[in-house]
Amino acid sequence: MQTDTYGPVVQPLISIIITILNGEKSITNCLRSIVEQNFVDYELVVVDGGSIDRTLSIINESHITNKTVRVSPGIGLYAGLNAGIGLAKGHWLYFMGCDDELYDSNTLQKVADAIKSKQKDVEVIAGNVQYLREGFVFRPKLGSPYLLHYKVHHQGMFYQRSVFEELMYDEDLSVSSDYKLNLKLALKKTPHQYIDAIICNFGEDGISNTQIKRSSREIHDIHGKLFTGLARPWVVNYFKFQRLILLTRRRLNLVNLKSRMKRFMGGKT
Repeated sequence: MQTDTYGPVVQPLISIIITILNGEKSITNCLRSIVEQNFVDYELVVVDGGSIDRTLSIINESHITNKTVRVSPGIGLYAGLNAGIGLAKGHWLYFMGCDDELYDSNTLQKVADAIKSKQKDVEVIAGNVQYLREGFVFRPKLGSPYLLHYKVHHQGMFYQRSVFEELMYDEDLSVSSDYKLNLKLALKKTPHQYIDAIICNFGEDGISNTQIKRSSREIHDIHGKLFTGLARPWVVNYFKFQRLILLTRRRLNLVNLKSRMKRFMGGKT
């Protein structure tokens, strides 16, 4: 196990945490999107699972001076995120995949402005995420989790570090631990604030996006454990129904039909 720290030991406003394994093909663009930020009060924390390609060389050669790199061979995704939380010094934490990119050079500044102007009790800031491949923008919904109207995207979330004094990622899950963490926050009514800005271009090659069936099984089990009483069968069955509709739309290539119709009619997506 190895930890290297570069730059001054300070408490930045934002810690960006990345877990990675053999990501040389995508990490360069990810790091470039961070380097190009106009906002500089951040640090980068990378937990590497034992890459054998040029991943570590690319990270160490980047122009990000305030960074910490830990090499933990064989560490899993969510164990890596938990390790990153332990290493991070920032007031607010943000998690990226190595194939994600911050949307533009003003992204962190917009988030910092939202943090400075937020309501006092807000612990989570949720923004939009751009799906480049599928051609749409995901916008969070902060409604009732009991009606599955609470929908957020991990790559659009900034968490005050106090969130992780009580909660951490469930390392027993393979692909949906971020979903479980966010659902717990919703159920305990942790104050959220929406920011109308695109946070990142989502790589869409992440584990949860490529293992849809496993993700569905894990989310089904999460609902069964976190919801109680009459809410449990309602949410579990409603989720099954929603997934069936989504899979049918995917099979018929109708996922983006609404957006395509809006573009055809000259409207906004």
